[in-house]
Amino acid sequence: MKKNIQKYMVLALLIVIAACGGIGIGSLAQGSGGREAGRAGEKAAGRDGKAPAEAEMPGFVEEGQSYAFLEFKRGKEPVLLVTDGTYGYNGLEASFSSEVYGKDGEGNWQRMAVIAGSGTAYPLRYDKRGIYVTGAHYAVYYTVDWERMQLAAEEYASESIDESGKASYVYAERGEAEQAAEDNRHLIALFDRYEKALLVDFQKKE
Repeated sequence: MKKNIQKYMVLALLIVIAACGGIGIGSLAQGSGGREAGRAGEKAAGRDGKAPAEAEMPGFVEEGQSYAFLEFKRGKEPVLLVTDGTYGYNGLEASFSSEVYGKDGEGNWQRMAVIAGSGTAYPLRYDKRGIYVTGAHYAVYYTVDWERMQLAAEEYASESIDESGKASYVYAERGEAEQAAEDNRHLIALFDRYEKALLVDFQKKE
């Protein structure tokens, strides 16, 4: 698991995590209840619930794929998420994995990352600054690096459990190297923010 964590931090643009199951700290992410139903009108374009009328659908989005435009506080253009599969989650069409695209300085769409949580219990969420990707034993908060046209792992926390059942924790932020943490408080804090964030609500291209 330690090797997976290190690989994860090095390859910040690509997360492929095997399904970890629904136990452990990740169970915190399933307690949204009716709160999401009240957010059903807040579409993935932004907190005002309005789809970006100026956003033209790029040709690489194929029929049958699902997409979502996210608008962040930083950046003049929306970010586009594209996925091959969604599922109903608290009244919205969610996904735990997606390709992420952004427009470069010349107005061309560039693929910035592929992100994936560890299963349907961990749908992608976002706030005004970035995207949350989570699993049963980890959480990552991504922001957009517009100069490099890539997602940057601004915060990361995880736990691992050895054969004797002893848990250990790591934490990293703002591009710094991961370091050992005394307890799971960083992971708990990230999951708390994750739960309060909005679900990415995808729409299928017909």
